[in-house]
Amino acid sequence: MIRLNLQYEQDWLKMLVLALIILPVIVLMSGCTSTETPEVETPTLTPTETVVPTQTATPLPEFTPTPTEPVGLEIDLDDLEGREVLFAHPWVGEPAELLEEIADEFSANNPWNIQVEVNSHGGGTALISALQADLDSGRLPGLIAVHPYLLSDLEGDFSLVDLYDFFDDPDWGFDSESLADIYPVFLEPFRNDDWIMALPIAPQATVMFYNTSWGEVLGHSEPPRDQNSFRTQSFDAAFVNWRDDNPSTDGTGGWKINLDPVVLASWYYAFDGIIPPEGIPSFNNEAGLEAFSYLWELRDQGSIWFARQPDPYFYFANRYALLYAGQLDQVPIQMSWMEVSESEDEWEVVGFPGVDGEKIIVDGPGLMMFKADSLENELAAWLFAKHLLEPEVQARLVQSMFTLPVRESAFDQLADFMEDYPQWAQGADLLNTASALPVSPGWGMAQWVLQDAVFRLLQTETNQVAVFLELLDEMVLDIAESSP
Repeated sequence: MIRLNLQYEQDWLKMLVLALIILPVIVLMSGCTSTETPEVETPTLTPTETVVPTQTATPLPEFTPTPTEPVGLEIDLDDLEGREVLFAHPWVGEPAELLEEIADEFSANNPWNIQVEVNSHGGGTALISALQADLDSGRLPGLIAVHPYLLSDLEGDFSLVDLYDFFDDPDWGFDSESLADIYPVFLEPFRNDDWIMALPIAPQATVMFYNTSWGEVLGHSEPPRDQNSFRTQSFDAAFVNWRDDNPSTDGTGGWKINLDPVVLASWYYAFDGIIPPEGIPSFNNEAGLEAFSYLWELRDQGSIWFARQPDPYFYFANRYALLYAGQLDQVPIQMSWMEVSESEDEWEVVGFPGVDGEKIIVDGPGLMMFKADSLENELAAWLFAKHLLEPEVQARLVQSMFTLPVRESAFDQLADFMEDYPQWAQGADLLNTASALPVSPGWGMAQWVLQDAVFRLLQTETNQVAVFLELLDEMVLDIAESSP
């Protein structure tokens, strides 16, 4: 362990936060080296490649819809004829090809002859760079798919369309049956009583991967569904790896630490913490003290561990990690690694062990519309956005991206997929336990300070959770007050 002077910790954290004001800091903490973690050689075999969408985080802008009178959407159908929609998104590979195919089908078959052009970009940062060029040239796309906070990087004036009038319109919006078919947890982050910022398109779940076979060898017949069981099973796995004859497993065994902000938020929610949909998050409360004290105690006992390699797949397949936190789009990758490692272990997906049972967090990009020069162009973009939420389209997106379907009825078309990928199905079964991350400016900024604070906390030899959380809240407020 590394013993750090408390005053040094405070000064160090403050300096880091000041740096965060100047430029975004994204730290892949799962790849940090610990002096207690042995070197593990990763096999050179490469499993089947799966394209995993990524986003680059930046502070989230405030969303203020352009005030408009109710439009009623009284549009002559002839006025929609031949309208063109430019749709920009961050995905590449198979998902991008699928979206191109969906757009071509829509263009060929919609009754208004609306034509959709799709622009694929290699991630959120590339998309924002392209949007900046579009903004400079005065030709923004009509429809984009991106995490809203990324729009804070755009320089210049632009307006997003309040989707409320489209969403609620009796002719062009969602009828009552379709609305009941949309999972509320996916829509909630993008709406309030007065406006709708975006539609969900490809929500993702953060879950736990658990080695069932190894757990049974350790004497456990069930996954850890509460905090006591998680502590016990992680300790048992770490103890076995210390006591075996393989020195490379020393210091491994339990949960492989993952300090992604969404994972930390998942732990916080598991202890009944709440991140407000608006405003500045605060973690210096009972839930924060319990959640991060719990992680510190597990680390202090050696039950959870920092790995040298950022990817968890080899560790999990070879019994270096009993559990790790990840997303459902990692399921096919882990399946490939089990095959590469010739592991016959059974494994499953479970939620985070909560106070009242398993819990998960869902998060994802939103479909947003830039203000156009005519209502007809906005309606054309809306109609394609609405099409992307059709159950059959959602089912196809799920099979390509291993996301969750926005519509419940999409599951009717996923029976074979769930049979082929049972761990994905297990994650989908946890939807009734899901909470959505907010898309607030506060969370968009605070998540990276939270990540660093918990990382530093886990390096200390004494439990300083209360001190770190007090500093964390102070620094988050400082950033919020100094932001333009």
